[in-house]
Amino acid sequence: MTTNTPSPHPVWTLVRKELRESFRDGRFRLLAASVLLLLAAGLAAGWLDTRDARQRIETARAADHATWIGQGPRNPHSAAHFGHYAFKPRPVLSALDRGVDDYLGSAVWLEAHWQDPFALRPAEDRTALQRFGELSAAFTLQVLAPLLVIFAGFATFAGERERGTLLQLASLGLDAKTLALGKAGGLAAALALVLGPAVLLGTGVALLTGAGAADSGLLGGLLLAGAYGAYLAVLLALVVAASAWARSARGALVALLGFWMLTTLIVPRLVADVAERAYPIPTPRAFFTAIAEDEEQGVDGLGSRAERRQALQAEALAKHGAESLDQLPVSFAALSLQASEEHSNRVFDKHYGDLWRRYAGQEQLHLWGTVLSPRLAVRSLSMAIAGTDVTHHRHFADAAEEHRRKLVKFLNDDMAYNASGADFGYLADKQLWEASPTFSYEPPALGEVLAGQAPALGGLAAWLVLAAGLAMTATGRLRVLPGESTT
Repeated sequence: MTTNTPSPHPVWTLVRKELRESFRDGRFRLLAASVLLLLAAGLAAGWLDTRDARQRIETARAADHATWIGQGPRNPHSAAHFGHYAFKPRPVLSALDRGVDDYLGSAVWLEAHWQDPFALRPAEDRTALQRFGELSAAFTLQVLAPLLVIFAGFATFAGERERGTLLQLASLGLDAKTLALGKAGGLAAALALVLGPAVLLGTGVALLTGAGAADSGLLGGLLLAGAYGAYLAVLLALVVAASAWARSARGALVALLGFWMLTTLIVPRLVADVAERAYPIPTPRAFFTAIAEDEEQGVDGLGSRAERRQALQAEALAKHGAESLDQLPVSFAALSLQASEEHSNRVFDKHYGDLWRRYAGQEQLHLWGTVLSPRLAVRSLSMAIAGTDVTHHRHFADAAEEHRRKLVKFLNDDMAYNASGADFGYLADKQLWEASPTFSYEPPALGEVLAGQAPALGGLAAWLVLAAGLAMTATGRLRVLPGESTT
């Protein structure tokens, strides 16, 4: 007795056919191997860089804390000027996408009376060419992987038409929908087999770099995989559409390469130029000169430095019922220092607030630029999920500045209430340094990060719908029944 084995669905038959043909193509194998090699190299370089950076940060943080505790007897306000560093933590997923961290800096000096700019910017030591072609997993997936998709699929329909095999497939009774699904599925399977190992490598990077399960970044890694999967799906659908529409494989290839160059290279550069012109960033000299002028002349109608000091003196004498500064039960020098600090904070809030608004404006233009380029959408999502975008940098900068102000006030208050009559002759010791506020930082929650990426998420989704619609329309125009035109 024999049993009839059900025949596989035609779509699956086509998927296997396309998969076999893809890997029989020497050009595809060579390009796939090259992309996979570059992706693996980018992941390895990212992992080593992130691992070493995290170790350096921990070592520097421990040394900085030991220096602070061991500074010896000192006036509290002098200790505020002695200062210390706040080191921005290196996210686990920065091994995949370093974002803007190398351009904005990774450490800031915290001292009295001044909000310092960030230091340690590796990009300053690189040439423009090095910054463009920096080897990373993100660069490979955003710029080079699309070329693999294009070369894998540009001849999907156009090549069959040129070889005269499209009608042969039609003779098997396949309609346009089945043919399109089978070919697209075969291409997707081939690409998944090539790029799939990168998911395992990325997961390994997260596990090896992270300090533990809670710090592994696996959820972020899955979200990154989803974002890049959607990005490549957009390109795959556009490749299918172009191949179905084009009269020749060469025409499809030229059109797709033009689209790649426009959306991957040209549009991001144009959007960046427009953003810089719309929201120009002042030069460091102009920025800090404006701060110094406001420090001296005053802001918010508080008068000049001399006028503010006179008002503070009158207020302190009235509050304590004293006739002279010598009769005050607190150190007027410390009160004056703290008042100056608070005025400086207003100045910093004014100028740094404007600076951050300019950065935010530039970032918003990049987000809305996703209408013109799917790469802008996935790039923004990639940096945000990896924790290496401007929003994460500002979140850390705000936390560091809040700590600076809290620490300086703590030290000035100690001087104010313990140095009466001694002022700068008063010295604190290790006990005060150990009791001073300790800086700790928690990055924003992933949900909060994604909420700020709504334009990028919407842009990527819109591109996916548009590409799928174009693919369906183009393949729907195919006539694959015997005796009918295929154009």
